[in-house]
Amino acid sequence: METQDKRLEYSGIVLSTVMVMAFVLVQPIMHAAYAVGVEGLPDYDTCDHHVTQAEDPISMNTVRSGNIVKTIHAEKEIFTCELEQGGLDVIADVTTYIEVYENIVTREVLSSSAVVTTCLKDENTTTVIDCESYVPPTSPVFVGSNCGEAQELSNITHPQEMNTVNKGITVTTVETQKEVFYCTLTANPGAVKKVDVVTFTIIFENLATQTVDEVQFHSMRCVILITDQLDELRDATVETCQFSTIQN
Repeated sequence: METQDKRLEYSGIVLSTVMVMAFVLVQPIMHAAYAVGVEGLPDYDTCDHHVTQAEDPISMNTVRSGNIVKTIHAEKEIFTCELEQGGLDVIADVTTYIEVYENIVTREVLSSSAVVTTCLKDENTTTVIDCESYVPPTSPVFVGSNCGEAQELSNITHPQEMNTVNKGITVTTVETQKEVFYCTLTANPGAVKKVDVVTFTIIFENLATQTVDEVQFHSMRCVILITDQLDELRDATVETCQFSTIQN
């Protein structure tokens, strides 16, 4: 009986050792499936718009601290892509944040900027693989002249946002409208870019007199590479965001 107990105990130790070794050996293999690229995310490309986009992907809020008013406009976009290692299908959630700072007293825009976040997700295992953030360049990007509005593809049913803040009797209202254009490059058949134009209308009012003192117009134009077919640049990437003031 004692000998049988010792055999059972020895078998249990051997089985536990084998399981631990198997787990250790499997871990590098599991990790290698998501080999990290230079930018922190696994290398991916061959992207396209996901068949279903969010119905209301845009959100915006405005806050004031002292004389400074900050408005942040964010939009989420969904792509289907492939990992370069293994060809695994992944979902890329790309969100572009636009920030505009203004002085409510002097009625001038102080600065503007954009930041992009990308999160890769494995739909089959419902896991987030990794996320990254980057600041898109502000230099011009070629989109050609074969562009057109395509609202049926953008799937945005709520393209307008508006917020109002005040300091004393001075009120500023920030309203935005989003418009989408798709561009095909004749020099690169199959390449598609999307141009997002967000128009900012800023209204300054006087509560005491209940009158409009000034109306300003600004825009942020972001170019998103959906696919280039040539692998010169990673698909589903915001190539540039350019802020400009529209004189009126």
